[in-house]
Amino acid sequence: MTLRDQTVLRPMTPASAADCNECGRRCRVEYVADTIGKQRSYINCGDCGLAEIDPDLLQRWEIDTRAMLAAIFRSGGLAIEERIVGQLWQVGKATWAGRSREVWFARTFRRGRVDSAVKLLRSRPKAIVFAPTEAGAQHWHEATGNLVVALDLAVALEAGTIRLDTEYVEGRIVDAGMGPDGVPKRPPKKRSPRTAKIESLKVELVRHLRAARDHAFFTKDETGTPELLPRPTQKDLGFRVGLSASDVSRCLSDEDAGELRLYWNVAADLDEIMRWHGGVKQRGNRTRTRPLCHDRKASATTD
Repeated sequence: MTLRDQTVLRPMTPASAADCNECGRRCRVEYVADTIGKQRSYINCGDCGLAEIDPDLLQRWEIDTRAMLAAIFRSGGLAIEERIVGQLWQVGKATWAGRSREVWFARTFRRGRVDSAVKLLRSRPKAIVFAPTEAGAQHWHEATGNLVVALDLAVALEAGTIRLDTEYVEGRIVDAGMGPDGVPKRPPKKRSPRTAKIESLKVELVRHLRAARDHAFFTKDETGTPELLPRPTQKDLGFRVGLSASDVSRCLSDEDAGELRLYWNVAADLDEIMRWHGGVKQRGNRTRTRPLCHDRKASATTD
């Protein structure tokens, strides 16, 4: 079963332009019916001439949000309702961590344009909110105070079927202190496995920081402007070291992972990357980077 079979993806109007296979120039697509009436697509590149384009390459799709939510939360009590057009959906209820909880989905966070959605979610502080990405989840959490879970960490595509990692969701709920009254919290994991995971993530992030620093100075030399090598997502970082996205999230939240969080934060800051020297100094409860240059001193702290 594919996403199209589940109607999660619906077709849009085919693309009106395509790249020339020879030179890469963007060209307008012209549709012509052949002798048997079949529609065929062509571009006429000014440098390379006429070329036929495979119609499959012109297909475009959009996500049907209601169908997507129904596919993700199919085991819950669905009552999907679009409360704010294109921005906020009430999904229904689900029983996680021993309680029935309201489930919402929020997207398209734009500062100054989310006041109605923020007001609605703030009136439901115990609701569990989902957002498409880590960055979006962070923005919605900061604005509303709700527990907001990124779908790109909690959802996987298996054999064409969307699966929600309910164990990960319940772990986030318990870690946020929203577990049921009278039910003991899960026992803490042994330090040695968690410590080993943190160390492997630190090694991988240091590897990324070195590459990012080299990339920044190379682009500065080539173009005059340094560029940031994108920080890997938690899912990508975990994949590199054989951990799940939920493992990475828990490691970053660990009280003993200050150095790991520092590397994570530095990886998103071009200035810090260019000043980064490859290590940290511990001063009490504060973790600081060592500056690259002798005439400038830069630091990054973690809570």
